[in-house]
Amino acid sequence: MTGKLLNKAHRLRQNDATWLCTARRARTWITPKDRPPYRPYAVLVLEQEKELIRRIELEDEQPTPDVVMEALLKAMLRPMLGAGRRVRPARVSLDDADLVEALKPRLAEIDVRCDHRPSLPLADAALREMEVQMTKQEPIPGLLSVPGVTEPLVRELFAAAAQYYRQAPWRWIGNASPIEVRYPPDGRARYAVVLGSGGESFGLSLYESVDDLRIVFSSTEPEQTTEQVSWFSLDFDEATMMPFDDLDAMEKHGWPVAGEKAYPLAIKAIPPGEWHVPSASEIAWLAAALRAIPHFVTEHLPAGRGQPPEARYALPPVHGGQQIALRYPVSLLDPEEQELEEYIEGWYWDEPSHEFARQVGAFLFQFMDYLETTDLSERTIRKHESNCWFIGKLECDYGYHDTFSPEIFLGEPSYLSEFKRKVSDSRYAVDSYKATWRKLERYVRSLGYGE
Repeated sequence: MTGKLLNKAHRLRQNDATWLCTARRARTWITPKDRPPYRPYAVLVLEQEKELIRRIELEDEQPTPDVVMEALLKAMLRPMLGAGRRVRPARVSLDDADLVEALKPRLAEIDVRCDHRPSLPLADAALREMEVQMTKQEPIPGLLSVPGVTEPLVRELFAAAAQYYRQAPWRWIGNASPIEVRYPPDGRARYAVVLGSGGESFGLSLYESVDDLRIVFSSTEPEQTTEQVSWFSLDFDEATMMPFDDLDAMEKHGWPVAGEKAYPLAIKAIPPGEWHVPSASEIAWLAAALRAIPHFVTEHLPAGRGQPPEARYALPPVHGGQQIALRYPVSLLDPEEQELEEYIEGWYWDEPSHEFARQVGAFLFQFMDYLETTDLSERTIRKHESNCWFIGKLECDYGYHDTFSPEIFLGEPSYLSEFKRKVSDSRYAVDSYKATWRKLERYVRSLGYGE
């Protein structure tokens, strides 16, 4: 058939136009019912001077030189509606050097020159415009279009994402347990949330502050968080969710992907609900965190003893010799709540006892604030404060109360034998403990309890 078309094309009038031709994956998906989605190949022929699409053919498989040659001949003999008359161009430029070598002698038979151009911006624009017409929305930019982003950086992001997905850190840590991340170690902190423990969405999100985390974890409507909080993340999904620019670059450069549902999509949320591509520095943050977090959660978190786990990790050369520092856990409490939690640590063993300890501790804080308003010496106040901790601890350990009321501090000092056994049996320490208890009792009565 190509031979017949070649003869017909040779008889056409020839002008001095230059045509552009490319054979590449189309920016669309075919979704058959009986097999997975796939991207067809598009053979696109354009007239350069008039910026007209002469012909487009979609193929399931990568087009052979014969298929491309046939598309060129059809563009001469049967152009698309509105693409002009039947004509033979003076030149055809292709962006595939192998196709040029295959087609050059065959086009020469009809006196059409053939050359190679590494890039065809007009073809790129035409394929993008076709994508917009089909999807009714602007294409998501690829990572390489972000100012300052280099191919080695995106390669590292894909490699780190593939490693992260295979190591599956969500098996070790839940998505309500953020990790403090500093990159470099002496720089600002961001807060990483490992996604995947719920078995639905997998990836990694980075938040700017603890305040943002509080909003996210307290919200019952996930859609509302995008109206208040900015974050950027890498989500794993199917290829159909990826920008076509990234898919094309991945195929060109050989960037790794861990599986059919592990294509890495880097996104950034900006209030009030806008979605963007992360900046170059944010992409570097993601790549660094993806490298370090799987090692951190498997090597440090299971121990569960001693000081809160911290670690530093060296990063691949693309990070310019920088390291990354991680620390866990991150407290989501405000400073006052954090102070209270640290004060009552060791006073409880389950949720009901935790709540009781919080109420005891909060009341003792109130009492200690009152002491600061009295004419007692600084040394005496500090002694009372020290005894308050022992009173609270012993009350939680041995009081056996179901609910809290300040009235539990009324009456003679309690738990003297426990104080002597666990703290000190010296007369001075015991007398001091009794004095604090009696002062606490008077304070309780001043509030109207026990009348």
